[in-house]
This record gives sequence, C-alpha cells and structure tokens, in this order.
Amino acid sequence: MGKIFHTVTRLFVRYVLCGGDNVRYLRRQGARIGADCTIASSAVRSGHEAWLIELGNRVKLAHGVKLVTHDGSSRVFRDRVPRSSPFGNRFGTIVIRDNCVVGMDSIILFDVVIGPNSIVGAGSVVTRDVPPNTVVAGVPARVICTLDEYIEKYKAKMIPTQTQDRATLRRELTLQLWGEEG
Repeated sequence: MGKIFHTVTRLFVRYVLCGGDNVRYLRRQGARIGADCTIASSAVRSGHEAWLIELGNRVKLAHGVKLVTHDGSSRVFRDRVPRSSPFGNRFGTIVIRDNCVVGMDSIILFDVVIGPNSIVGAGSVVTRDVPPNTVVAGVPARVICTLDEYIEKYKAKMIPTQTQDRATLRRELTLQLWGEEG
C-alpha cells in the first residue's frame, strides 16, 4: 500500500500541481534550475535526491535523460558496513552549467560537473567532469571535439532553411532529402 500511495502522490504532484512541467516538478523537489531551461516530457528520471541537482541557464535535457545522484550498490553488502543507512551512503551532486544540451537517453552519474557550452551526445554515460566548450559521447562518455570544431562540422552538414512552421519544413526537407514534393 505504501508504494502505491507514494506513486499516486508523485503523479498527482507532477501532473496536477505542476501541470506536467518537468522544470516546475524538479524545482518543487528541490533541484536548483536556472532560467530558460527545457526538460523534455518524460525526460528526467532522477534518484530521490533532486536537491542534489543543479542546472544553469539555457540547459536542455532531451527525452529519457537520467540523473543518478546516488550509488545503490550497497544493498548487496549494507549489513556488513557499520552505521550504514537504508538509503545508502554514497551520494553526490550533478551540476550542469549554462548553455548545455544533454542528448536523448543519456545517463549522468553523481559527482559530475558538465562545463558551460557543452554537448553530451545521445545515449552517453557521463562518469566524470566534462570541460567547458566540449562535445562528449559514448559509454563511458569521452571527449569527441571542442565546441568550435563541432560548429564547423555542423555547418558543413546542415540543411539551410528559413521556415517558421512545420508544414513548410516538411515540404523543404522532403524535397531536399528525398527529391520529391512533400
């Protein structure tokens, strides 16, 4: 009964009190979140310690991002560690500085700082700090290039478009990528 009550309460807070807004929900749970942040729907699955999470300004977390603020492995040996808490004993903060993007289904582990102006590629597992102005990807995440190098690669592959609506975008991309009218 306790687990069901906890789940119903969490869902009520998230979707009724916070209107499904993940930024509002995490702030309510104690996360420190700056201005102009976007957290995709169903994006963040954090441990129960949202107060150990800090997002700077203009941070984007894509769908499926997980922020892990604790190490749950102590469940295996908790009885052999004096003064062990039932909640575990290894916790840490996650700090994502200004103007960062964390790609879909990435996992950020505790005791990690992601420097400003950085990108974490989709599906990455970040186990250590990410320097400012850096692109990382992989499992575990490794430096791929600097932000400036990434911008140059991006410009070489981008599809220029000035469209402001999805219907026009679809027509333009269908013509450019499939060679047919959309």
